[in-house]
Order: sequence, then structure tokens, then C-alpha cells
Amino acid sequence: MSVGGNQAWWRRYPRVVDAAVVLVTLFLTLGMMRFAGRPPTMRVLEPVDYGYAAAACAVLIVRRRWPVGVLVVTVLLAVGHGAMRGHGPQFLPGQVALYAVAAARGGRAGLAAGAVLLTTAVTTQMVVAPGELSLGVVALFTSTGLAVAAGAGVRTQRAYVATLEERAVRAERARREEAARLVGEERVRIARELHDVVAHQLTLINAQAGVALYLHEGGQDEPTRLVETLSHVKDDSKQALAELRSIVGLLGTPEVPREPVPGLDRLDDLAASFARAGLTVEVRRRGEARTVPSAVDVSGYRIVQEALTNVSKHAATGIARVCLDYAHDTLKIVIADDGAGRGSGGGSGRGLIGMRERAAAVGGEVTAGHRPGGGFSVEAALPLGDQ
Repeated sequence: MSVGGNQAWWRRYPRVVDAAVVLVTLFLTLGMMRFAGRPPTMRVLEPVDYGYAAAACAVLIVRRRWPVGVLVVTVLLAVGHGAMRGHGPQFLPGQVALYAVAAARGGRAGLAAGAVLLTTAVTTQMVVAPGELSLGVVALFTSTGLAVAAGAGVRTQRAYVATLEERAVRAERARREEAARLVGEERVRIARELHDVVAHQLTLINAQAGVALYLHEGGQDEPTRLVETLSHVKDDSKQALAELRSIVGLLGTPEVPREPVPGLDRLDDLAASFARAGLTVEVRRRGEARTVPSAVDVSGYRIVQEALTNVSKHAATGIARVCLDYAHDTLKIVIADDGAGRGSGGGSGRGLIGMRERAAAVGGEVTAGHRPGGGFSVEAALPLGDQ
């Protein structure tokens, strides 16, 4: 919440405040000039008195913009008025201007200006009306000190409020940036999941549909296999819809998906789904298989899924091999094929980028390239942490 949103009314309407200050200062100045002297007596004010009071107070309107200039003008007017009337000058407008100097420039500037004002007032009093010197010295020093102290205090308070407002703005900006970052990360995650599901399932459905079309065009000798292939298409499309519904459902509600997130324990089912599409997948495991961190489990499964999808789409082969090697603190996954038709530019490249992003998200890495003896391989090294 912005600190500036709860400003006091006098900060929201500075012109009203300035007008009120001018009127109050004018009223007090006329009163102090009327009741002055030694002993204090009621004086009859002349036009020059009203003229001085009006001019000295009117100039206070611009004290916020030119505080030092206004102070100089009010002091000169006070000295000139005192010399013309033959009695001590009235410095109340000058003290209001002194307050503005301290509020705008700080306590040091206010003290320096106050010293100049006091020196000018005492000197003028000694020259014009020496008999009245002791009458207002204490009051003059006290009021001048109060003006400087009040101005410096207001400046400190304004600086404090400005600091709070700046902190509030920075906190709000940081909150928005963090929210935008989290939204961006979630979008990338959902896009990655959608890519994996769509690329895998549609590749299988496309391959199986091709087999069904081939069987249909080849004659009526294998109706059982045709029905079996179409059944696989139905099952794979149903599974794809379920996974898509689970992913897209996260956009609307934060409910926990009903279907378990696939992991490395479902590699055999994954291999069977590719087998129905005509790609034989051999899965081997080395080392002592054990429970791995959930993030590594999901990332490893998706990497294998994407790599096998690329084999099915781009490699001119019907066999792929998947090897899981459980080391002490690293799970190494190798997906290889012997196909001759695969090339690094066979697709958009989004699959390899997605695999690298998944590995990097858990602190691992993925390398891919052509094998020396032919074919293509994808190798992933995922950390297992302390086991």
C-alpha cells in the first residue's frame, strides 16, 4: 500500500494552506504593530503600516518556490518600514519565511538565515528605536529559534515520509516482478508438459493410424490386427486427453491431479506404447535401482519420452535402446538408436531444448549427437543427491 495514499488534507491542498498562512500572518502582524512600544500602547495604524503588512504577507504566497528570496524581501520591507515609522521593525512575516527556508534547505541553512535575521533586527532596533531594544529581544530570539526548529522538523518528517513511499514503491515493484517471474516459469512448465504429451501421444496415434490404413488397403486378411490397432489408437488418444485435461486443469484450479505424475517406474508401459506404434524399445537397468527424488523421476521420464518420440519421428529404424545407470550420486540415462535417417535438423529443435531445460531444472545436463557407428544418442546425467 502506498504511503502517499493517506496524505493529510493540508498536503493535498497546498494553495488553501498558503492562503490561510497569509491571512493569519497579516492579522497577527497588524495586531502586533497596533499594540507595540514601550510601555505597550494602542497605536493608530497609518496607510504605510497597512501597505507594509500587505506586501510582506502577500509575498509569502511564493515562499515554497523561492524561500530565500522571500526571506530577503520580507526582511528588507521590515527594515524599511521601521525606518519610516521610527520604531522597531515587525519581523513576523520574515520569521514565517525563515520557517520556509529551514523546511526547504535544512536546519543549517535555517540557522544561518536566522542569525542574519536576528542581526538585522537588533541592528535596526538600535539605530531606529534604541529605547525599545530590550522589549522584544527575548521574544525575537525565541520566535526565531522556534521557526528554525519547526522548519527543520518538517523537513525531517517529509524526508521520512518520502523514504517510506519509496520503500513501498520498491516493494510493490519487487512483488510484481516476482509474480511476473513465477507466471513466466509456470507458463514454460505448462508449455513443456503440453509439448511432451502432444508430441508423444500424437506421434503414436499417427503411426498406429498409418498401420491401420495400411492393413485396410492391403486387403481383408488381417481384420483382427486392424481392430487391435484401432483399439490402440483409441486407448492412446484417451490417455492423451486425460493428460491434457490434467495439465490444463491446473490453469483453473490448484487441485492435485487425480492421475499420478509419470515417473521412471512407468518406462515399461512407455516402451509398450511405442511397440504398438512399431518401435521396439529395449529397457535395461544397471546398478541398484532405488527411489529417486520426485523431480528427477519426472524429468527422467519426460526426457526418455521425448527422445523416443524423436526416434519414432526422425530415425529410420524400428529399434531403440534405453539404459538407466544408477551410480552413487548420479542417474545416467542413455537413449540410442541405429537409424540412418535421423539428423539434427529433422525437427524444430524444441524437443532437445526441452530435454536440456528439464535436466537443468534438477541440476543435471543433457548431451545429444550422432554416434560414431551410426545412429543418434541422447545422454542425460541427473543428480540423485545424498542417498
